[in-house]
Amino acid sequence: MIDKANRLLQVLTVLRVGHSHQALPPSGHSKQIIEGEFSVRRTLVIAVLTLTATSIALGQKQSASADQRSSVEQAIRQLDNERIQAQIHADAVALDRIYADDFIGVGPSGTVRTKPQVISDFTSGDLKFQSITTDEVQVRIYENTAVETGLSTMVGQDKGKTVPRDTRFTRVWVKQQGRWRLVANHYSSRITQQ
Repeated sequence: MIDKANRLLQVLTVLRVGHSHQALPPSGHSKQIIEGEFSVRRTLVIAVLTLTATSIALGQKQSASADQRSSVEQAIRQLDNERIQAQIHADAVALDRIYADDFIGVGPSGTVRTKPQVISDFTSGDLKFQSITTDEVQVRIYENTAVETGLSTMVGQDKGKTVPRDTRFTRVWVKQQGRWRLVANHYSSRITQQ
């Protein structure tokens, strides 16, 4: 934007030089021409300064937006790590804090679970994980909503049966009353290429 402003000033300088080679009108009009040139020059300087200030402000806004996105992404990743630890350790208090009241989850087998069911599954011991790791995690932010995708490797049992080890996941987080909550997730079993 500053380069554009400099080019504009160069063009204006050329135009001004072009006017200075013209014959001056009869005296009496000289003062009006000089005042007119001063007025035009002042207007152009104000316009250039306005454009420069606007470009600087936009640059700062974009930088702040990038900083905000990075901050939200870090918050989501941190919450997801807390969620994983809460699942491994059957921490009902942490699960209650992280999951939204209207949470809905779909497991790799198509089983649908609500928040109370998820908490009950972990606290009853029906669903146990020894480890959960994530990879290829991406977080996309849409104002008060974040969509997290990636790969998950789980070692655990659901009512005694081994859970699918490798899954792809999609999680939807929404900022509610100033904090991020998990409102939905979906797991799909990964099919290994042969």
